[in-house]
Amino acid sequence: MPEFHQWLEQKFRQWEKEQGKAQSYYAFARFLGVSQSDLALWMTGDSLPGADDLALMAEKLGNEIYTVMDKPRPDPFLQKMVDAFPALPVGLRERLASAAWDTRQYIQSRGLDPESVEAKKALVEIFQRYGIRFGS
Repeated sequence: MPEFHQWLEQKFRQWEKEQGKAQSYYAFARFLGVSQSDLALWMTGDSLPGADDLALMAEKLGNEIYTVMDKPRPDPFLQKMVDAFPALPVGLRERLASAAWDTRQYIQSRGLDPESVEAKKALVEIFQRYGIRFGS
């Protein structure tokens, strides 16, 4: 596996080829949605992108970036929740967050498999305490 700056250089060259003519790092930075100064540091291997920039770059370059960076790939279900959360009323956000946290604590404190029947039953009961019901 190449180092990140080598991989990024390969991605730049591929993108440049797709554009049909020579391109600048500035244009590549704009394409990726990152700052030119950050891109310059990454291209030289002097720095690595943070989580927010990784997510932006993954949208354009693919999730392979997480493998190259030896980072876990984001959970698509969690991303849906994160994207939807701001559109929910504050009270519901508070209840959802508290119920999810309490469920996590319960499952971890008992060493349960999250997919077990006992964990799923606890999840339903905890969420019901917060006024969140599941359809039957």
